[in-house]
Amino acid sequence: MRTSRALAKQIVVTYASVLFDAAVADNAVDEVFSQMEAVQRVVRSSAPLRDSLRDDAASTGASRAKAATEVFAGLNPALVSTLAVLAERGNFDLLSGVVEEYGRVAEERRGVIAVNVTTAVELTESLRESITKKLAADMGKDVVLREKVDPSIIGGIVFSTHGQRIDASIASQLENARGVLSTAHSGGEA
Repeated sequence: MRTSRALAKQIVVTYASVLFDAAVADNAVDEVFSQMEAVQRVVRSSAPLRDSLRDDAASTGASRAKAATEVFAGLNPALVSTLAVLAERGNFDLLSGVVEEYGRVAEERRGVIAVNVTTAVELTESLRESITKKLAADMGKDVVLREKVDPSIIGGIVFSTHGQRIDASIASQLENARGVLSTAHSGGEA
């Protein structure tokens, strides 16, 4: 089913807000967010599952809702209900938007901002505290770090939040240097 961007955004906001309110009532805001991210990873990695939850030509809304309820049984009941409604109404393609909006609503209502931090090695407690204080001062809000270790960045740090990214990694700097050197004049005589 095709929907306009504005309508899709409104649908995403509605799903995320309703789910967030249910999670607050169940005192499970973080649990639901973690489970949503896990569901998103599972759905992305399994084409048959993705197809069974999305394909409105091959299945009915009721059968897609039943499949979602059975596959995700054991997760938070409000999340399972939301996933079933997404599948039933042919809105499962909006799942990543719902996950993102849920995170945004959670941050906004808590007065914090989550920042993804990628480093080549695990952060020490003192470095974690220093980064958190610096980011909080720069952003004017309390900051929660979502840490990820990725040895491929070699060193340095990469920050990202709400579509903005600051890449101060060694890998990025080496790539920039490679680009500059490959376009630089050799300086020799012709």
